[in-house]
Amino acid sequence: MLKTLPESSMIIGTKDKTEVKKVSAQGIVTAMEKLVQVHEILDKLAGEKTEAIKKGDISHLQSLLQKEVVQVKLLQQLEQERVRHVRSYQREKGFVTENGTLTELLSYVTAEEKHLLATLQQRLLDVIKSLKEKNDLNQKLIHDSLRFVNLSLDMIKPQAETGNYGRPNKEDDEPEGRSLFDSKA
Repeated sequence: MLKTLPESSMIIGTKDKTEVKKVSAQGIVTAMEKLVQVHEILDKLAGEKTEAIKKGDISHLQSLLQKEVVQVKLLQQLEQERVRHVRSYQREKGFVTENGTLTELLSYVTAEEKHLLATLQQRLLDVIKSLKEKNDLNQKLIHDSLRFVNLSLDMIKPQAETGNYGRPNKEDDEPEGRSLFDSKA
């Protein structure tokens, strides 16, 4: 699904000669496509986590969490790669944006690159929104499960004092042992 973009030409002047250097946003596009793919994997894992939580399958949930950690690490690496490609593209094109965001970059790329990058950006935003919704649901399900467990434990925990099992003739006013203040001077 990786698309190849036409390269933009940029003329670089030197003392001895003028050379034409090809500059393309292909590296940024590739990084964005990989980011979308990893987010889609995370979204799928979040859906599987929802089912594991509903079923109470802790071992499967732990397995999914381990897979998620791997994907999050990959996501961090891909984001660094995307930033590196954006900065390289900026240097080659001779401009610098404030934060190097994709939105800032869109005004400097060709129309075809702009369309492709905007499409990828929207896909990424859609997947991130879906992922956030699933993670919020999972968090709510886990919170509700913990409340249920705590309620169940409170119901089966023995009560400290009950009216049925106390000593029948014990006076509440009697001291239970000798106090330091009862000693003779």
